[in-house]
Amino acid sequence: MNTSKPLALLLLALSFSSAVLARQAGKHPTPLPPPATPTPVPAPIPAPTSDSQPTLISYQPTDGTTYALYFMDRKRLGLSLAREWATLQRQLRPLGLSPCQVAADINATPVKCGNGLIQFGANELYTYGRPLNLQKVPLTLTKGIKQVFSANFRSPKGLIPGDSIGRMVHVHFNQPVSQFAMNFDPGQTLAPSLGAVQFIVGTGKTAVSLKQSLLAGTPQWLGVQFPAGFTDLVVVPLDGATQAYVTDQFSVVTKAQFIP
Repeated sequence: MNTSKPLALLLLALSFSSAVLARQAGKHPTPLPPPATPTPVPAPIPAPTSDSQPTLISYQPTDGTTYALYFMDRKRLGLSLAREWATLQRQLRPLGLSPCQVAADINATPVKCGNGLIQFGANELYTYGRPLNLQKVPLTLTKGIKQVFSANFRSPKGLIPGDSIGRMVHVHFNQPVSQFAMNFDPGQTLAPSLGAVQFIVGTGKTAVSLKQSLLAGTPQWLGVQFPAGFTDLVVVPLDGATQAYVTDQFSVVTKAQFIP
């Protein structure tokens, strides 16, 4: 039997297999792809809180100063004006009030209180003498001293007509304040002159707008709280028959006085 041919084929196959293995051994392994870079997750934005943005308040702040307006007639008081002013301060202190002196009992503007701490815009807030729902402070005053009120409109006087609609009022503070509120009289119950108030806190792109409705026929404290402090505020009258209001007192708490 001739076995030379099968043997040759077997040797040829073994030779071919050896060559293939040799080539594979010389190859470099295919590198693995680098791990994927994880997408960064942005940090969550904290929800606004009452400390980080202005909020409405519907009460009279008590940690600062509350001003009531008084006109002191220099012609009547004469040289005793300073003494009478000191007496008025002492009378108001137990009531939690401080006097704010104005130049006239009607249509005086601008109104400034606390040596410029509160400054209302000229020709925007005027002194006013005939309150509807507001009550005077129960004091016995010397002749020549008169409690007055303020309004966001000019009253008719002599040949000068009054305003037919209430005005927007700018308020500036000479230092940062954290609370400010006013006692609003929105008019009669059946025919309210004012229906709501919009407060614009701050200026420019950072200004914040807050709106609050008022109950007709009832004086109400309304204002703004912002612990971080603000120096500018706009009081915008809305709704009602004329957007007019009368107010008797202003309360302010400076940033330095504010207790969270």
